[in-house]
Amino acid sequence: MGITALFSGSTGLQANSIALDVVGNNLANLNTVGYKNQRTLFQDTVYQAISSGSPGGNGAGGTNPAQVGFGVTVGQIGTQFQQGVVTPTGRSLDAAIQGNGYFVVASGNQTQYTRAGSFDIDANGFLVDPATGFLVQRYGTVGEPTPTLPGFQTAGDARIRVPFGSGAQGIPTATVNYQGNVSSTLPVGEGKTTALQVYDSLSTAQTLTVTYTKTAPNTYDISATIAGATVAITGATQVTFDSNGFLLSPASTTINVSGLPGTSAQNITLNLGTIGQGTGLTQFGGVSTANAVTQDGLASGVLTSVSIDNDGNLQGQFSNGRTLALAQLAVAGFNNESGLLRAGNNYFSSGPASGEPLVGVARDGGRGGIQGGALEGSNVDVSIEFSRLIIAQRGYQINAKTVSAANEQLQTLAQII
Repeated sequence: MGITALFSGSTGLQANSIALDVVGNNLANLNTVGYKNQRTLFQDTVYQAISSGSPGGNGAGGTNPAQVGFGVTVGQIGTQFQQGVVTPTGRSLDAAIQGNGYFVVASGNQTQYTRAGSFDIDANGFLVDPATGFLVQRYGTVGEPTPTLPGFQTAGDARIRVPFGSGAQGIPTATVNYQGNVSSTLPVGEGKTTALQVYDSLSTAQTLTVTYTKTAPNTYDISATIAGATVAITGATQVTFDSNGFLLSPASTTINVSGLPGTSAQNITLNLGTIGQGTGLTQFGGVSTANAVTQDGLASGVLTSVSIDNDGNLQGQFSNGRTLALAQLAVAGFNNESGLLRAGNNYFSSGPASGEPLVGVARDGGRGGIQGGALEGSNVDVSIEFSRLIIAQRGYQINAKTVSAANEQLQTLAQII
């Protein structure tokens, strides 16, 4: 009598209205960082059996069941987790995940997960989502104190501290490289003195003076001094050249420096060149040009800038040229990411369907890598959404026609009465 059609049509109106809502939300978030689009899937509802059908027998054929449905409902509003386009931003604190996983952010006891990596540093020096104040979380022990490196993070505290202006020790000099000519015309007893700034274990600059004194043709004694220190040559004490002026021995020697107040003893290798080649020290006629040209020590420095590498390490650049890992971003995976709950603010929450977060680091355990200085865009496809929009709109119109036709049928029945 049309009543069933009336209710079936109304369920179609409701379901297609929800589909329009989902499409509208997708299009509204076309430019939302890290947004994942949704789709609406319908399913039919209950049925009334007019006839259950029969198997047939005794010379009679079987009959099929006859059922009348009672409309449609929204069976699923699913999230599509395809990768969004990663666009470079040139901003060092932006980060995008290439592949699976979510950044972990927390405020108090509340933990959320996000693909939007537009981070900043708050007034207390912590890495945060500036839109919400949620603190970005780290994983592991990267950035915690070690016997040889300074500590930037506190053990047991998952927050990421970015201590701009904090100091990092330099690197004690371990190698000095020499190059140039020691004149073959030098008389026995004279020599060539070189000087170079090196660094002790406290990152203090010291002047290393090395003298090559001629003791015989093609032969020179090596001596070294640093003001206020005891310097002992623990390797070869003589350097010799062949008759062509090329280095004969040794390719390198070692000195031990000790006695500087408050410092540890250190060994410094003096690289003199390659045997038989002119790449280091030589002994030709003419002027003496031999000198110490490079050394591998560094002075102390302060943190001036940061960047994020593919493993999610927050790398700190210091004024002395050193780069040290300050922390490593936590990345969470889920057995069923379709079971995540949307929480707004570009956040997802874990739920009964998603399972517990599997927290680790980038490029490990199926988690994707991280691209620093970039953001992941929305994965909304406008052409697909417009197609869904048309389908939902037509579905709404057609179900409205069903309601209208059922209403006319009921009016005709009323007129008969």
